[in-house]
Amino acid sequence: MMGTSHAATGLLAGAAVAVAVQTDPFTALWCALIGGGAALLPDLDEPGSTVGRSLGRVTELASRKLRDASKAVYRRTATDVERRHPQEGGHRYLTHTVPACAVFGLVALLVSLVPLGAGLVVFAMVALGLGTVLRPMKKLGSLKKRKHTTLWIAGGLAVAAMLGYEQTPAWWLIGSVVFAGALVHVLGDWLTRSGVPLAWPFVVNGKRWWMFRSPVAFHTGKSPVEVGIRVVSVIAAPVTVLLGSPVPPV
Repeated sequence: MMGTSHAATGLLAGAAVAVAVQTDPFTALWCALIGGGAALLPDLDEPGSTVGRSLGRVTELASRKLRDASKAVYRRTATDVERRHPQEGGHRYLTHTVPACAVFGLVALLVSLVPLGAGLVVFAMVALGLGTVLRPMKKLGSLKKRKHTTLWIAGGLAVAAMLGYEQTPAWWLIGSVVFAGALVHVLGDWLTRSGVPLAWPFVVNGKRWWMFRSPVAFHTGKSPVEVGIRVVSVIAAPVTVLLGSPVPPV
C-alpha cells in the first residue's frame, strides 16, 4: 500500500485503540495522530520510499540502518531452502514482521517513560506521518517549505502534548498505539501481491521468510480497493473519536 494509505489506516487504528480502553476524546485524538505516523514505521526499511525521504537525512539514515539490519537478519535466519535462491532481505522483510511491530511499540513505550518523552513520540510520529503525506503535494510549495511546515506543525503539537499532559496518552497506551499502527501497516501490505512474512520467525513450507498474501491481493497504488480503504479510514477515524470516547465531566 502507498504511504498515504498506511497513514490513514494508522489514524483509524490509533483512534480504535483509544476508544477500546475508554479514553476521553482529547486523548483519543493524540492516539490517532500517533497511530498515523506509527503506521509508516515498517517502510523505513527502504531509503527510496516516500517515508524514507519524508524528513530528509534523518529518515534516510534511519532507513539505511534498518535496511542493513533487515538484510543481516535475513542472512542469519534464512533456511537451507531459502539459501538455494537467496533474496536481498531488505524491503518488506524484518520490519514487516509481527515481532518488529512489537519492538516499535516497546521503544515508543520506553521513550514515553522519560521526562518529555511522550512529547517526543508525538513529534516523531506526527512529523513522519505529515512529512509522508505532504511530500508528493508539490502545489503546496517547494520541498524545503513542506519540510519546514511539517516540522513546525509536529513541534507545535508536541509542545501542546507536553503542556496538556493530563490528556496525553499514558506510556502503556502510547506503546500500544505504536504497535497497532505498525501492525495495520503489515496487514495492509498483506493485502497486496508482494505479501509479508507474517509467520516469521517460524518456518512455513521450509521457509522462515514465507510471504503471505491475501487471496484477493491487489497492486499497490493501482486498485480502487486501496482508495476505498484510505477514504473510509480517514472518515472513520474522527467519527470513532467523537462517538466512541466518553466525554469528560465538566
